[in-house]
Amino acid sequence: MTITSTPTPTVPNDISADLPGLAELMCALRHCAQLPGLLIRVTPDLGDNAEAAGSRCDRTPRVGLGAGLLTDSDSLPLYGVLAHEIAHHALNHGDTRPFWRNPVWLAKAALLGGLVVRLPLPVLAVLVCVVLAAVLAGARRERLQEYDADTHAVRLLDAAGLPGRRLVSAALADLVDEPPGYRLIGWLFDGHPSARARRRNLAAGRPARRLRWALLWQRTPAPTTAPGFTCTACELADTEAVIW
Repeated sequence: MTITSTPTPTVPNDISADLPGLAELMCALRHCAQLPGLLIRVTPDLGDNAEAAGSRCDRTPRVGLGAGLLTDSDSLPLYGVLAHEIAHHALNHGDTRPFWRNPVWLAKAALLGGLVVRLPLPVLAVLVCVVLAAVLAGARRERLQEYDADTHAVRLLDAAGLPGRRLVSAALADLVDEPPGYRLIGWLFDGHPSARARRRNLAAGRPARRLRWALLWQRTPAPTTAPGFTCTACELADTEAVIW
């Protein structure tokens, strides 16, 4: 595991030193997720957010941490965020497909081609509907990945002997609720579900709703345990896993 930092004049200087056990926890989560490696990058561009990303060059799983996440002395939400991003990699959510296998890109290319060759308006209208359907389907796929990452993050933390549901719930509790307009219809076009929906799904303790046939392709790897891992510095003992 490698931890890197991006130096820049805007990096806050008040990063809390009260984040004990962070490196050890990352090693344990990487082991539980069965990842070959993990690159952690701290950057101020993300603010209070985090992201899971990959690279076509070396395919090393990467997690970007906003510098704002490290300024809070309450480390519980940070641990939940880290587990969530690692869960994305464990579930292969960061595996980007080439554009010729991306339905949204294909639909947009077909519409652009239809405009170039000046297809009849009824045909163009059908292509517009296809693009819209592809965008909505892609957004729903990404929302399901967020739900699945929350659920799998709990499993990874539990496998490390930590109170997974408590830590992920702390991370979701820090999320700001979206405005009513977003909760009404805006979420349809966004790849991130509302904070309220994520908290509700986590509390339900079951996978996010999806079509029955889609479960045939749903594969959730079983986390391995982290033998000998203790995080006494971060004051999270495995005995707390049963406290709720």
